[in-house]
Amino acid sequence: MNNSLLWLEIPVSDFKRAVSFYENIFDISLDIRILFETQMALFTKEQIGIKGSLIETKNHTGSNGIKPIFYVEILNEAIIKVKKNGGAVVSEPTLLRQKNKDGDVIIGANLIDNQVGYYAEIMDSENNHIYLYSHS
Repeated sequence: MNNSLLWLEIPVSDFKRAVSFYENIFDISLDIRILFETQMALFTKEQIGIKGSLIETKNHTGSNGIKPIFYVEILNEAIIKVKKNGGAVVSEPTLLRQKNKDGDVIIGANLIDNQVGYYAEIMDSENNHIYLYSHS
């Protein structure tokens, strides 16, 4: 799984309209959930070729667009390389958490790959924002 594209988040301003659009275009049913206090519509690799979600984003303009999540073996080493090569760290490495149906925060298997993982948002040398994800 070295440097694989794992997950794709598509920000949307009108959640219901976007869900309808993607369900109709791809003839699929999206799994609506609230994760991280944000409304998301999940799709699977079997449905469109990659796991990911539509994510309700306040004030979305299109310029703060799709943010892919790439797997790296060791997140801290990748962060050092980002800084050395003209990139920047937007959010420091963070343990992925989610809420269960009762609203309790849980740490455990996540939706990306059913494992415990960490992520960091970075900005590449061209000011594009992407996420790096790792199990360590």
